[in-house]
Amino acid sequence: MSASNFNLRGISPELMMQLKREAKRLHISINTLVLKMIERGLGFTREKLVHHDLDHLAGSWSADDEKQFKENTQSFEQIDKELWK
Repeated sequence: MSASNFNLRGISPELMMQLKREAKRLHISINTLVLKMIERGLGFTREKLVHHDLDHLAGSWSADDEKQFKENTQSFEQIDKELWK
């Protein structure tokens, strides 16, 4: 398969700024970023998507928080046999 080039017209200044920001954050070119986005959007990649929006919560529970969580979720361990008939 040969490489093809094309122009993408109608990109708003805001979108272009966001693309530049994201490419810079990932240390890749805008072209590479757009290709990755298209591949992901069309399902051509099996790349695992990793989110980091909850990272700041990791390791933040105290022993009391853990104990309270376990107490409050203990009922989830019970199987309701009526639901499985």
